[in-house]
Amino acid sequence: MLLKQLFKFQPATVLLWVQAAFLLVLLAFGFITSETVVFGYFFETIIIGFIHIIKLFLVIKHGKPDKPDANSMSGYGMLVFFLFHYGMFVAIQLIFAFSFFEGVMEGIESGFELLHNFKVLLNSEGMLIMLGSLLLTNLGYFYSNFWITFKYKEYAPSEIFFSPYVRIVIQQLVVILSGFFFVFLQAGFVAAVLLLVLRLFIDLVMVTIRKDSDFLNKLAFMLVKNGQDPQEVREQLEKLSE
Repeated sequence: MLLKQLFKFQPATVLLWVQAAFLLVLLAFGFITSETVVFGYFFETIIIGFIHIIKLFLVIKHGKPDKPDANSMSGYGMLVFFLFHYGMFVAIQLIFAFSFFEGVMEGIESGFELLHNFKVLLNSEGMLIMLGSLLLTNLGYFYSNFWITFKYKEYAPSEIFFSPYVRIVIQQLVVILSGFFFVFLQAGFVAAVLLLVLRLFIDLVMVTIRKDSDFLNKLAFMLVKNGQDPQEVREQLEKLSE
């Protein structure tokens, strides 16, 4: 069964389990707050963006060349475009998040007061620990899944340009769902635990979708449509895992 494979112990997922357990212990003993957990995952968007810039650089330098008509941007100009495009995405996302929690979390002002709200949250209890944990996990995944496997040689820049957006959209839907517990039910601790559990599940799926893995093959066969090549589905799923 897919779920059995998903929760099966494997070296690639050890860091995810350790991180989830570590954050749950810190939350239970009050070293981090529920607000820290919720906004820590919003800030992870920035971490993922910076790591993706490194990925794009490696793919542009060592990967496959893009087709002439793949998109209007090419070469290192794509990095500049990604910085602008992704930066706008993050800014809009945080404006929404801050507006959502305005008046609920102490110190959070208007959604457009980005710098002020950043300062408040970065100084909140346990935020540096939370961000350090997220940074370590993301760097570990980048190193084990992309760097030492030389995966950057397998892609053209346009093939992975939008890959972080899929993960971010799923991630933020989970954060917002947990936020409803926090804002409307006044159940901050429950919201934080729910977020940690859901994020662990999503991360396990992303990490387990590895090239030529049994999990990837079975998932591809489950999702394949009539007349569709399973290999095409496998390749699409693998790109999502980046």
